[in-house]
Amino acid sequence: MEYKLYDPLFLEKLIKDFSIENKNVCVAVSGGLDSMVLLNLLINISFNIKITLSVAHCNFSLRNKESNEDEYFVRNFCVKKNISYHIKRFNTFDFSKKKKISIQMAARKLRYDWFEELLEIYSYEYIALGHHFNDSIETFFINMMRGTGIKGLLGIPIKNKKFIRPLSGFTKKEILHYAKIKNIKWRLDNSNKEYKYLRNKIRLITSTFSNYFYKGVKKSMEYLYQENSFIEIEVRKINKEITVEKKSNPFLWKIECKKIKNLQPLSFYLFKLFFPYGFSNIENLKHLIHAQSGKQLISKKYRIIKNRNYWILIENHFFDKKDNGYVIQDIKFENLKYLPIDIQFIINPSPKEKNTKNMSFIDFDKIKFPLELRTWKKGDYFFPLNMKGKKKLSKYYKEKKFSILEKKQIWLLINGNGDIIFVIGNRLDDRFKVTKITKKILGIKI
Repeated sequence: MEYKLYDPLFLEKLIKDFSIENKNVCVAVSGGLDSMVLLNLLINISFNIKITLSVAHCNFSLRNKESNEDEYFVRNFCVKKNISYHIKRFNTFDFSKKKKISIQMAARKLRYDWFEELLEIYSYEYIALGHHFNDSIETFFINMMRGTGIKGLLGIPIKNKKFIRPLSGFTKKEILHYAKIKNIKWRLDNSNKEYKYLRNKIRLITSTFSNYFYKGVKKSMEYLYQENSFIEIEVRKINKEITVEKKSNPFLWKIECKKIKNLQPLSFYLFKLFFPYGFSNIENLKHLIHAQSGKQLISKKYRIIKNRNYWILIENHFFDKKDNGYVIQDIKFENLKYLPIDIQFIINPSPKEKNTKNMSFIDFDKIKFPLELRTWKKGDYFFPLNMKGKKKLSKYYKEKKFSILEKKQIWLLINGNGDIIFVIGNRLDDRFKVTKITKKILGIKI
């Protein structure tokens, strides 16, 4: 059943679908047509049910005088209607340059980061946004041009966590018609007409299409949504099948490589399973299945480490990436096993542990944090255990007849002052050896 904005049945549906009765709702209001219609709709609803409204306005400082006039317009409306409001000004140009992203992406990030703050500080149940069906169509075409799966063709979600979009099912024409009937005032944003933005180009083209076009696209999106729901259920089943262990605090996902390898179609499942963690290069994921232990892939927030016959997916805050190595801020020994080498640290090992194979010992009190785990770089030297004087690491590698590949695979444990503690798996540094006056021993097991 299709509804009109002025249909009382739609207002009832809106209240029911979003469960906004007795809720605190903050409305994102730019001052433009869509957000002003949304705000007026919610004000009308508040006459019939209990709902507490607030307004959030972003001044992105992109249109000089016009941006400030938008701010004044929203502020005056809120004062007149006795609605509490939040207004924040952003230096969007500087943020865009600093983050090296487009103006539109910068404005989006600033806006949503602020909305998240408002949700937390003021305990709003929802942030209501004025996105409509035309916005979903624009997103559909943008994602299609960039290359996407079904999910990218579903448009903008009606509800996403605490963000709701009550106008999602209505076109721009329907919203404009409603605004004229109800005599709603709004501000025009002339930047929406600028042809340099891809979204604006698509907006200008699709605005000339007939109602049949919108009805057809809406029906297609509904079919895609149903298909995507089915796919998501199947992917969740596969997720459980390949999982050996999964926990949230701290986040860790251990996956059996053999079961990943047997997935068909492999590329599809790799994308669906690991894209949410920032891994979009399918070929790299395929290579990691057959890679040797210790190899890893790194995204912005996560990393996948190949550990024998398993993948370990963890968050990057286990250790910080630095140059060609990892900074260990603190020894949390249960976490260090997820470093790119299989290494274990034991403070004051027992007599039985001391007899364990591949165990080396150093004076714990000589350690300075943060430690660093990295590979060789030019100029490195150390004091080989039980030898007098220092030796360049390049010379030590040459004497050991290590190949170029082997040199890149040998890890060094570096002290906080830059001294090499251990050429891991090969030789300790004499300065860190255990002596008669050592009070605390650190065992390093490879």
